[in-house]
Amino acid sequence: MRDSDWEIINELFRNPNVSRAAAALFMTQPTLTKRLQHIERELGVRIAERTPKGLTFTPEGTYLAQRAAEHVEFVNQTFRGLEDLQRASRKAITIGSSYTFNKYNLWEVLEGYAEVGDPEVRFTVVNEQSDVLFRMVLDGNVDLAFVRGDHEGPVESILVDCTQAYLVYREPVATDELPLLPRIDFRTNQESTELLDSWWAERFTCDMPQGMSVGYIDFVWELVSQGKGYALCFVPANFENERGLYLHPLTRADGSPVVRRTWCVYPKAVLPPHTESFIRYVRDDVAISDGEVLRPRCL
Repeated sequence: MRDSDWEIINELFRNPNVSRAAAALFMTQPTLTKRLQHIERELGVRIAERTPKGLTFTPEGTYLAQRAAEHVEFVNQTFRGLEDLQRASRKAITIGSSYTFNKYNLWEVLEGYAEVGDPEVRFTVVNEQSDVLFRMVLDGNVDLAFVRGDHEGPVESILVDCTQAYLVYREPVATDELPLLPRIDFRTNQESTELLDSWWAERFTCDMPQGMSVGYIDFVWELVSQGKGYALCFVPANFENERGLYLHPLTRADGSPVVRRTWCVYPKAVLPPHTESFIRYVRDDVAISDGEVLRPRCL
């Protein structure tokens, strides 16, 4: 018997209507009927009887249907197992990374792992906003992700970065003057926006002025250097202040710094060995302590 014969018996038992079963199997009704007759002749038993209400399986047919279900599941499990083995043998890891982490941190992490880890591992990097990346981890669309800000969900997490927020301007300026100055806004994740909004609400009684909205942070620093306005943003530790910008750290009313944490997040599940190896590297060589704030080297 063919594998498809077991699929026919299994489908007819689950759906004892020749027309509907044929549609589910992407076959014509006459083809299905002829194939069922051939199976009965090959096995020498009557599998099912036609009735006005559909097919009624004989005792032999019921037994065959039970074995057919086992056979179909066995075949499906076999193919899934082969796919898992092929996926594992490729040693591929899909990493999600926020834009700024990708530019200022990720390649240093990957180069560090290349020196001590498995040289056969290949990486694919997906750049997106942190809230989108976190959802991609939950949905299984990336193996792990480096996300800015704190996110809640059924994941494991490793703290890898903790940066402070700064007022960035072309020249020194008093913080009290900010409501009267033009502001430059940029694309960032919701968690970062909320941290900056909360700092403003502590400091001023007025709303934060609507800023000129541009793309990513690199363009913001260029506009600031041209005198187009100021920016409130988180500055990475390896930022090179080539434009000679004024950077003033933002602090809360109690004097504590306004900081944003970056996490490596991954599913709470059994992971392939090569993914576990990379995560161990992040935990042992990249992770920082919860209170460690990484400030720009240019200060």
